[in-house]
Amino acid sequence: MTMITQLIRNIQIIAAVIIIILLVFCGIGLYLFKFKKRTVKEQALDYSSFNRKEVVDYIGFDDVADEMLVADGGKRFIGAIKCQGFSFADAEPEEKLQTIRGYITFFNVMMGPVQYRQSSRDVNLDSLIESYRKQITSLQEKRFTLNLDYTDLKAESENPALSPSDYDIYYEKLKHMQREMTSLAYQIEQLEAQVQYMYAISGENAGAKREEVYIFDWQYNPVDFSSQELEGIEVYQRAEAQLKAKANAYINALRNCGVHARRMSGVELLEEIRRYTHPVSAAKGTVEDIVQTAYDSICVTSRSLQKLEDEVNRKIVEEIARETGIAEGGFGQ
Repeated sequence: MTMITQLIRNIQIIAAVIIIILLVFCGIGLYLFKFKKRTVKEQALDYSSFNRKEVVDYIGFDDVADEMLVADGGKRFIGAIKCQGFSFADAEPEEKLQTIRGYITFFNVMMGPVQYRQSSRDVNLDSLIESYRKQITSLQEKRFTLNLDYTDLKAESENPALSPSDYDIYYEKLKHMQREMTSLAYQIEQLEAQVQYMYAISGENAGAKREEVYIFDWQYNPVDFSSQELEGIEVYQRAEAQLKAKANAYINALRNCGVHARRMSGVELLEEIRRYTHPVSAAKGTVEDIVQTAYDSICVTSRSLQKLEDEVNRKIVEEIARETGIAEGGFGQ
């Protein structure tokens, strides 16, 4: 009897294990069937009507203005200043005392909550160096072309048949071209020196750039404007005025601490927040990549002088051609 009971119990255990295994396989099969069905359904979707959003829609901001970020449905406006100071530890006792007193004044100037961030990063001047390189190449090509023109004009001026007046015209033109070539050579030399300097202070081999950022905001509350509620552009204008007043007050107070500060643009502030939340990946893209700043404007001069010179040279050529025509007409008579 005991043997029969034990046999029945073993059969029940085996049956239970088989049922559990079957249930597991059924569950796996059902999951794979649904997953494959969902994949096929997704592949058949039409994405032409997909609601594409701007980047700012995913980061909690409503707008990125020139010198501020806009959040909370256009009710909160965020500004910031970026600072660079000096080595306090190496300063003289008088400088340290002045700095501490200056910061006490700065704290008293603060209007509302202020967030302080301190960071250091490598100085990346690759885009600026590339811009300068392009400018150098352009000047070198211009100088080469001018040198060829100078050689040809000089050969023409050595013609013994030229009259004294014609020779004077050639002489003035050649003298002008010499001055222009000298100017181009000086510009190229200065740009190359700046490129070498930027190579020395840029990249991983250079010392890290230490930065301090003070972030502040202004919130629009209709209750504060009991006379009439501001709308649209009026809110933006009031926000710009309030943030500008705060920034100027902080910059002036920090100046007494030996700290140089400037207002940050909206894009710079956005990048600062990105660097704070993603310090590794943010280093791969800089604010220059975002706004594609035209750094070549630093070394590009106005073309007004060149236009005037071209106009004067054209008149000289016309006068030479007119005088030559008159002379030929006289010989014809």
